[in-house]
Amino acid sequence: MRHEAGTFAGLNGVEIFTQRWLPDEGAPRAVVIIAHGYAEHSGRYAHVAAYLVERGYAVYALDHRGHGRSGGARVQVRDFAEFVADLRTCFEHVRTRHPDLPIFLYGHSMGSLIALLFALRWQDELTGLITTGTALRLGGVRAWMVPAARLLSQWRPNWALIPPLDAAGISRDLTVVEQYVHDPLVYRGPMRLGMAIALLRASRTCAERLGELRLPYLALHGGADPLTLPEGAALIRARSGSADTTVHIFEGLYHEVHNEPEREQVLARVVQWLDAHVELLQREPSARPQPLASG
Repeated sequence: MRHEAGTFAGLNGVEIFTQRWLPDEGAPRAVVIIAHGYAEHSGRYAHVAAYLVERGYAVYALDHRGHGRSGGARVQVRDFAEFVADLRTCFEHVRTRHPDLPIFLYGHSMGSLIALLFALRWQDELTGLITTGTALRLGGVRAWMVPAARLLSQWRPNWALIPPLDAAGISRDLTVVEQYVHDPLVYRGPMRLGMAIALLRASRTCAERLGELRLPYLALHGGADPLTLPEGAALIRARSGSADTTVHIFEGLYHEVHNEPEREQVLARVVQWLDAHVELLQREPSARPQPLASG
């Protein structure tokens, strides 16, 4: 497996760190672009990338602005459109490098919202969408809190009021939790109100627009996820407009299903779905997405 890293200029010139994992020999079957979750970084998906590369896929990932090795105010945006714009630039680089390959988008947690927002705008240019721990229903958030937080954010958007994510909820594998807590690239500070409102707004938008989806969609969720609740997966099942929507809840698993003791089972499910859709394209080339003008 070959690993390469680099940077590109994101929205408003913010430097965005990116990396890719490629097969040592032969052309990849397709490309998977990974959008990581809140407070973390793309390096935490190296084992996911290795699993996919071993099975013939090229994998690209970026550190979202304000995360990991990318520039920008730490874990802070005014609107998720900033994340989506950077992902679009990454996507364009991938498509230039692999013009003839199918491209799948894989988003986890906060990254699931970024991926959904991207797909809702450019789904005709993607072969498929995968989300895990989809952040449509957030643990600990009550309806009455939202208008109060919105009002406070107008007054003090940088107010670091919300505690860091509870690391114990990411995985039942204590080694994963320990590595997360001590990872210098993982943000362990409190969430700012402005960021919280941007997250809630993106979550609401995605939930309301699920019916617009038409592309193949795989949604995976841990049945015991305390951070993004499994009710979000049920919402996808009920509202997705794509006839090719698969929702699977892994009973007993926590938030990062790809980092649970059952990770092999989870990743095998991802590859099974990817393989099926790549093989469908090989049998029916007319189903391949056609590049469209940006807009």
